[in-house]
Amino acid sequence: MNILMVGAGSMSESLVKGWLDSGISPQTITMTNRADRSRLFALAEQYGVRTTTEEQVNQFDVVVLAMQPDGVLDYIKRQTFTDQLVVSVAAHITPAEIEAHISCGAVCAMPNTPVAFRTGMIGLWFGDLVSDEKRQQATALFERVGETVETNAATMPYLMAAAGCSPAFFYEIVGAMTPVLTKAGFDASSARRIIAQAMKGSAELLLHEERPTEELIKDVAAPGGPTDRGVRVLREHDLAQAMYEALMESAREKN
Repeated sequence: MNILMVGAGSMSESLVKGWLDSGISPQTITMTNRADRSRLFALAEQYGVRTTTEEQVNQFDVVVLAMQPDGVLDYIKRQTFTDQLVVSVAAHITPAEIEAHISCGAVCAMPNTPVAFRTGMIGLWFGDLVSDEKRQQATALFERVGETVETNAATMPYLMAAAGCSPAFFYEIVGAMTPVLTKAGFDASSARRIIAQAMKGSAELLLHEERPTEELIKDVAAPGGPTDRGVRVLREHDLAQAMYEALMESAREKN
């Protein structure tokens, strides 16, 4: 399986790193990037993948469109596709928009950057022209770097917000919590690790528990205790509303 990565941004790098760690040979991955050739060559040196500046998409089995959304349709109009698995990881591009210009079907994927460590959450939206074989191929490829869930026109924007955008929300929360520990005497690296490890463990618990989050909070928050008091502060500042508005804004297609 030969993969062409069109684009060399952070998501493209994260996918390449995760796929290589899963056992895919670097010699089967080719990257191209017209906007920043120096970054392209730096990634090739770092990961051992191939590069090209004059790609022919019909020479590859999988073509991953990892450029900015406004460049996706212009790019595919200039290429000749035959029977490739065409995957777009650009936000707010639909399979139908791509399939209007190609005949081999398109998959719109929304991974998040933890795919670099094979712990990603990936939404897959399959176009009408995608065969069962290509559907299975796409699912297997992304399951190498995380968990997948099938999405559609109604659910993809919210999957993008909740999974694709939420790492940044998480980092924002960690950044807000860290100064509390550094002011108490921890160095910045230790403070960040303490918070990240605590949240990593909490996320793992969520993956194994089916009880509502309210019950899980009660496991930690004894009435009147320190956790209970902290949770009350979050609710007084309407954290739920803030998170709702952040997700809805991220899900909204930019006008």
